[in-house]
Amino acid sequence: MTTVFTSEQCDVLQQALDIAWEMFLRAHKPGAEEAEAIKGALTRAILDEYEHGEHNARRMAIAAVAHIEQFEAPAVSGRMQKPVV
Repeated sequence: MTTVFTSEQCDVLQQALDIAWEMFLRAHKPGAEEAEAIKGALTRAILDEYEHGEHNARRMAIAAVAHIEQFEAPAVSGRMQKPVV
């Protein structure tokens, strides 16, 4: 399925990805090779939320981080280092 987004929709989706990435980095410290896979999984999760009717960037970001495992389980399942506190 091909979807065309307006510039405003792209802005909201980018905001959601930026928020999700910052949230994710607070809890995890991915390696460089994992970062792209994780960003891809977050993007897919955000698009899934958008397709299901959510258009608020912050709520899409929260949902994406909460459900990232279903979009990219290998990238987020224990291979990443937890931050040292």
